[in-house]
Amino acid sequence: MSGEAAETGAVRGLRCSPRTAFVLLVLLHFTVDFYGGLTTPILEPTLTEHFRRDIGAVATLIGAWSLLINIVQPLVGGLMSRRGLPIILVAAAPLAALTALIGLTPTLPGAAALLFCSAIGIGVLHPEAALAVHGLSARRAGAAVGFFMAAGYFGFSIGALAGGAWAEAWRLRGFWLLALPSLLLAFGAARAGLHRMEGHVEENGAGVETERGLPALMALGFGTATIMCLLARFIAVLLVRRFPDSAGQGWGGATVFATGITGALGAFGWGALADRRGPMRVLSGLQLAALPFLGLLLWTPRIAWTPLWGLGLGATIGSAFPLVVVRARRTRGFSPRLRMGLTIGGAWGMGEIAFIGAGRYLKGFAEGDPRPVERVLALCGALLLFNAALAWRLGRRPPENGKAPGESSPRRTPENMADREHSPYDRPREPTAR
Repeated sequence: MSGEAAETGAVRGLRCSPRTAFVLLVLLHFTVDFYGGLTTPILEPTLTEHFRRDIGAVATLIGAWSLLINIVQPLVGGLMSRRGLPIILVAAAPLAALTALIGLTPTLPGAAALLFCSAIGIGVLHPEAALAVHGLSARRAGAAVGFFMAAGYFGFSIGALAGGAWAEAWRLRGFWLLALPSLLLAFGAARAGLHRMEGHVEENGAGVETERGLPALMALGFGTATIMCLLARFIAVLLVRRFPDSAGQGWGGATVFATGITGALGAFGWGALADRRGPMRVLSGLQLAALPFLGLLLWTPRIAWTPLWGLGLGATIGSAFPLVVVRARRTRGFSPRLRMGLTIGGAWGMGEIAFIGAGRYLKGFAEGDPRPVERVLALCGALLLFNAALAWRLGRRPPENGKAPGESSPRRTPENMADREHSPYDRPREPTAR
């Protein structure tokens, strides 16, 4: 980011430049989401063998942990004081890193305690760090927030890659070493004075709310997040069962990594197209475009090809969720914070509930049988078709804002230009005087 993107006279209390603070916030988001992705490809056989439990019990543990992360985000965002709670920016990374200590406890209750504290660290960082990024980057908030969001995608993807590779090489031996970088980052955040930051929370300007259909939009978000949760959690399980002698956890982590990387990059490109065509039309096309890659993943004859199909899934369905967020910014219903909390945290929470249910379903079959995993992932195909139809319907609704059908932004007027919120895909522009 350029220096202009971090210039603001409102933020006080830092012991570093605004640019340094912005870089630290991006690294914090990357780090907590890295620990969020660490366990993604190691459900079976690493965790099932370590805890000596079936995949249903392990899926319930990991799913409940991820669900708590998504509950904490809107809860903290809604309860946070108007001034924020910047001490979170120092404490979050070490708390999130407790995920890496899972190999030090042989019992599910012990692991649950570690993951509970980890979920708090991962969940509480997001609303506070997002507010801080917005405050530090007032002149280019859209680009800065988009960069901040992409850091989370990269962190989760690289966490999955590292977790799968480590488990294939050493199972959980020395897994705790992955927690050490969080301590260094926390020290840097404290030295920079992030915990003393003031003036980074601005409560005015809720945005222009012109679109209807919040329940349908939430259903679309739930469906999209459910697909991504099931793919991320069960790709490695499928590969382990279908190719038992081919390092399935490592290839599964590489596939999730490929999906996340192209998802992060694709979100920017598709967002630019959505500005011209409307987010719902683009979203409908992405859902349909993901179907061939899902089929190739399910019936791939070679395990080494799965990262290629992951690239395709990331460039399509992996890039779709930010477009739901763009539409949610301008949809009527609830307060802005609660609306965004339900759209993001609620959607991913529903995805984790689906993951827990799928894990219980797999428990009823013989261990190592790939067919039930294939059925679970085939359900994603049905959801893709449903989501495509729903997105197309939302995109064809009569406009209420004076624009042509399919356009998602309201008409610019002197009355709303000053308070209009920027999406991550908005072009930077100078702030308008009130």
